[in-house]
Amino acid sequence: MEGFGSEIDFLQTAPDPSAYDVFRCPFPRCNARYRRKEHLNRHERSKHINQQAFVCSRCGHVKISDTLRRHVQKQHKITEPLNRARRACAGCQAGKSRCEGGVPCEECVRRNIHCSLQDRPSIAEDQQTRSSTAPSSSLHREHSQLYWDKTKKWVDRYFDIFHRRWPFIHRGSFNVRRETPLLLQSMIVIGMWTSGEQSAQSAAVELYDQLDSAIQDQRERWDASEVETACSACVWPIATYQAILLHLIFSVIMKDNGVVNLDLKPSISAAGLALLKSLVGSCRRLGMFFYPNMLARFKEADLPALVWVSIEEVKRFNMALYKLCTTLSSSTTEDRPLLHASELQFPLPSNDPLWNAVGRAGWEANAKGENMVSLKDDLQAKWISRYAD
Repeated sequence: MEGFGSEIDFLQTAPDPSAYDVFRCPFPRCNARYRRKEHLNRHERSKHINQQAFVCSRCGHVKISDTLRRHVQKQHKITEPLNRARRACAGCQAGKSRCEGGVPCEECVRRNIHCSLQDRPSIAEDQQTRSSTAPSSSLHREHSQLYWDKTKKWVDRYFDIFHRRWPFIHRGSFNVRRETPLLLQSMIVIGMWTSGEQSAQSAAVELYDQLDSAIQDQRERWDASEVETACSACVWPIATYQAILLHLIFSVIMKDNGVVNLDLKPSISAAGLALLKSLVGSCRRLGMFFYPNMLARFKEADLPALVWVSIEEVKRFNMALYKLCTTLSSSTTEDRPLLHASELQFPLPSNDPLWNAVGRAGWEANAKGENMVSLKDDLQAKWISRYAD
């Protein structure tokens, strides 16, 4: 689960370096090519990246990047610096990049990562605070810690309640500070809703609506169902697809008049059904239901534990998607199932205790009897499709 940008881009295999235009735009349906890397970077910033959605760290609202600065200025009274930042943000410091300032800074916008400058108060607030006796650094830390404490609270509730019935996010490797905003916010929505608190549920619905707009607005970046060039060699945007699946599940849960019903009722809106079809079609187009494609994404030198978790993550996502499609099959007018068991050409997920283990001790205790993945064995005899009706 890497940065948000890497999750929504369908990157094709690298072009032939001997070609005349060696730098090609990686975004779907864009055929732009350039001879120099800096020209490609400028193209991506102006045509693609500046149109992506970002989540405001203050209120959780999703905004297009070119309006995010106006949002934080108007709603949170944070004034964007006009000159280069006096101190580089954490991301630029770590990457040894030139930080030009801004809230967020241009480099963090380009890389689709959280900018630490968003955690700081406005220039006016900063000047006022420096003139007072209270140290501003402690206020910064307090605000940031409060934000992450609240985030962790709802994510923990997600894992404690929702994860039991829909276990397709790996808790052992999940880190709230490193996950993609879309996935993290989708989990927070469910965590808040399952609390049963009216204020939390109202906030969950508001955030859900914001995320729904972001998902729909960015269809061309994640929807591979109609992209002819999309194939198993493309990047699989697992975190984005996990977020969309959570979004769809919540849309069904929310329909039950505010009652927490995690087992789902067979009802989905027309817009939700269209979104579900696009998600299934994208996974089908990318070859995500085919076990040899899962194995092909790794090398013998990769850590066995990483390979096991990554492949289990795909298998469990596929099973959750199939479960949702099967649950909703009676509410659709489709002539054929949205996803048939005959398409699930992979073995069932294995070792639930190991998958749910948290911490090294838990992992080692449950990994003793588990055979790690063999990249040379496709386990065809164990494929779910072989037992489909």
